Amino acid sequence: MKTQRNWVYCITRFLVSIYFTLYHRLSIYGKDKIPRDRTVIVAPNHASYLDPPLVGYAFYPEYLKFVAWAKLFSFPLFGAFLRAMGSVPVSPDNKNSSAALLRLVMGFLEEGYNVFICPEGHRTEDGRLQPLEGGVAIMSLKTGTPVIPTYVSGTYRALSPRMKFPRPRKLTVTFGDPIDPASLPEGLTEKEKRRCILDKIEEFYKAEDAKDKEKYPLD
Repeated sequence: MKTQRNWVYCITRFLVSIYFTLYHRLSIYGKDKIPRDRTVIVAPNHASYLDPPLVGYAFYPEYLKFVAWAKLFSFPLFGAFLRAMGSVPVSPDNKNSSAALLRLVMGFLEEGYNVFICPEGHRTEDGRLQPLEGGVAIMSLKTGTPVIPTYVSGTYRALSPRMKFPRPRKLTVTFGDPIDPASLPEGLTEKEKRRCILDKIEEFYKAEDAKDKEKYPLD
């Protein structure tokens, strides 16, 4: 798998590790399920701007590629941080074009990078799971890349869309079993294969979300 680590990445990761470990008491589960001998798509739920750096940190020592809104890179220090963590700026035109994003991310996979993509498409506004979009399933099928369903707990409580600064809430990242397109039942149409992948991701999300909501009910 390809990587783009440099001194900025190493320093950034060190600072991020202190932040997530001390301020958010981070716990990581299921990391042993991630295959280390092939490229994967990491597919987490999306509740906060904390999700990409958190999952990127939890995925270490492997490297993840992200896409992020180009406007975020206009702030020099934050832009350097995003680039160091594997983010690539996406223009407003491409951000609003599913086909352009698919081409961009599939290009990363073909180059040998692991990639991060949120099947929900955008952050939840109320802390509840959102309907899944089909892009992640299309990319998996077209490239033969396994999907790692990932559930991130606590980021909505720590930094919801209504908050300006993160709160010291407990965070957890749980990696699920890989969904390998090569292991899907035979005889399915492409549409049925896409639906099967999305159903497996959704099933994992709902199971983890139920446990999370039982412990931390929404207000």
